[in-house]
Amino acid sequence: MSKNRKKTYFNRMSTRILTAVVVGMLSIAAQVIFTMVKMSENVFVDVYGESQEQVFEQIASDLNEFHENLMKIMTAVDNSWAFRLYFGSEEALDSVTSFQTVYEMKKDLEQAIPSNVDDIVVMVLNEDGASYINREENIVTPVEEILDHEITQKAYSDTGNIHYFYLDQGFTSTTREESAVIGVKALTRGVDKEPYGAVYITMKSSDFRKLYGYFTTEYTDFFMTAEDGTIIAANREEYEGLNQAESPLNGVRQQPVDNLDDLTVTRGDRMTVLYQDMPYYEGEIFGVIDNDKALDSKYNVLNIVAICVIGVGAVIILIFLIIRQTTRPLSNMAVKMKAEGIGKFQEPIQVSGPEEVRIVATAYNSMLEDLNRYINQLMETQKEKRKAEIRALQMQINPHYIYNTLAGIKWLIWQGDAKKSTETIDAFIALLRNTISNTSEFIPVEQEIQNLKNYVLINNVRYGERVRVEFFVADGYETCLLPKLILQPFIENAFFHAFPADRLGTIQVVIGRKKDMLRIEIADDGIGMTEERRKELMRKDGKSRKEEHFSGIGINNVDDRLKLLYGQEYGVHIASRENEGTTITLLLPITQEERR
Repeated sequence: MSKNRKKTYFNRMSTRILTAVVVGMLSIAAQVIFTMVKMSENVFVDVYGESQEQVFEQIASDLNEFHENLMKIMTAVDNSWAFRLYFGSEEALDSVTSFQTVYEMKKDLEQAIPSNVDDIVVMVLNEDGASYINREENIVTPVEEILDHEITQKAYSDTGNIHYFYLDQGFTSTTREESAVIGVKALTRGVDKEPYGAVYITMKSSDFRKLYGYFTTEYTDFFMTAEDGTIIAANREEYEGLNQAESPLNGVRQQPVDNLDDLTVTRGDRMTVLYQDMPYYEGEIFGVIDNDKALDSKYNVLNIVAICVIGVGAVIILIFLIIRQTTRPLSNMAVKMKAEGIGKFQEPIQVSGPEEVRIVATAYNSMLEDLNRYINQLMETQKEKRKAEIRALQMQINPHYIYNTLAGIKWLIWQGDAKKSTETIDAFIALLRNTISNTSEFIPVEQEIQNLKNYVLINNVRYGERVRVEFFVADGYETCLLPKLILQPFIENAFFHAFPADRLGTIQVVIGRKKDMLRIEIADDGIGMTEERRKELMRKDGKSRKEEHFSGIGINNVDDRLKLLYGQEYGVHIASRENEGTTITLLLPITQEERR
């Protein structure tokens, strides 16, 4: 391909990719920015609203707690014998009794006022004009006027509850120049609960705002209304005393509240309204959040849009550079692969360019290496299989072993031990039949064990019974198939090397299961071996010392045979320590013999 064609190919591919990416990025970016701004605004309103809801619920709890404190104070006054005597007695008290009663009244009231309620004025009046106030101040409004006031009349008409009112001016010297919130409850006597006076608890509006001031901000307002809709408390003084129709609450849609303790939330585009019934105050509380003001102060849309635009522009520039750096070496690599042709795929491609191109080139080169390696391994496997077939032919009884066995039988006959001679001959015949006559490559475990028993019997005749062999086969594994004479080399090795001279010992053959494999363990308590000797037995170069007893088949040949038959995860493992013994472990797949 000419240089001009390469350039045209590169320009055409990169231009198309870049154009598609830029157009797609711009369209998606516009949609994402718009959607993100709207979603983030909604998320902000929701998150901020939820945080304010928690604050609002805490305010409701604080107001109810404040009401409970006032109720405790008024109940204490109503139940105090001193207050009853001073205000409810029909007879005049002498000066001494009056002094003692006032002292007890003061003590009872001090005990009734909680420590966290210190901004209130408690005033008690009766129909006769008697009065008591818990602070060093004066009542500036005539008592008759107070008793005739609508708040007193409301308390007399409903003696069981506290009634709350907003007043532009209080009744005492400290509140006459300032608005106040007053709670009133009638004092009663007799079974008929006839009122004889009232308790007035006054709190300045400025002090009352402390109960809800932490909720309000420049874009959050709080309102508390009475039963008639009058605003008795608000975060802004100009709203207090107004009716709902004259206040910012006008037009705020209220939904019915099924559970008086539930907070109701009305969310709109411009504002969020929180409100809750306050049955103890015979009214409601409202929290109004101006969403637009909150967003303007806490959420800068222009900054977000600017950041998004800058980010999109940076991404487009980065994509352009990446495409440029990627397509150029990729195009060159494609041209080279096409020019080389299928017949020249033996040559690797030069690894260069960005990470993605290097990965492709490396993968291509790795594929070539794997292909060559696979071919070489396949050829080696075929060679090994041919070697295994040759080794299988070699697995026959050594003539020297036959001569020694027959000599041993002759010696038994000469001694006149017909029974032992017969047993030895039978074992020898069975061993010959299973090794020479039986051409099957695989035999069941029970048959292999029988061959080993025959082999052990013959060796005990020849060399004495100084070595005892024990066999343990787990139930159900007698019919598992394994290569013929796979265990004999290890028994042979233990007989002639683990117990030299007249040393006594035991060989244990244990056959069972390990996970999903057949596990065969041959353990002896002989002299063991050094690490060098163990490695020599497992050498793969065929130069380990050749044993000249039964078959001449080395232990490493057994390991090779198992790996060729079943795979690399199977084979032989040898563990040994000098003067302690040797343990041979074989792992094979579990293959059951089909019984007819």
